[in-house]
Amino acid sequence: MRVTKAEEYGVRLVMRLATSGRQLTVREIAESERLPEPTVAKVIAELRRAGVVEAERGRNGGYCLAVSPDELTLAGVVAAFDEPLYDRGFCDRYGPEGLPCVRTSACGLRPVWRGLTAVVSQFLSQITVADLLRGDRPAAPAAPMTSLPVVGGAES
Repeated sequence: MRVTKAEEYGVRLVMRLATSGRQLTVREIAESERLPEPTVAKVIAELRRAGVVEAERGRNGGYCLAVSPDELTLAGVVAAFDEPLYDRGFCDRYGPEGLPCVRTSACGLRPVWRGLTAVVSQFLSQITVADLLRGDRPAAPAAPMTSLPVVGGAES
């Protein structure tokens, strides 16, 4: 699993907005984070589409969080940029030569991807932006799963 630049920048920008105490323009965000303005504009647009930030037009306009830092989780921020590690269409997209996977009913790997997705999602859902700002260290995920999810028929 890799964290993309967009995800990293998204979390950074959300944290910047959370600590600002006011609306910030793309230019202000870019300068404070030492990122190019076009990059910040693109990341902010994704965050806005996902309902993480909102915009205020006008002379004193800018961007601010649409959700309280106490309620906004890392899962919510990351979801603005990425598809889940594993979803129902995964096997259709990554089969050989663009064809659906031939192992849809007897796959030993699918439960692993589903379990990993669940663990990552649960972990990120337990960390709020406020936690990050306080410097709280996230707790390690719960004890490892003792069994993998059951593979059922053609379900992906």
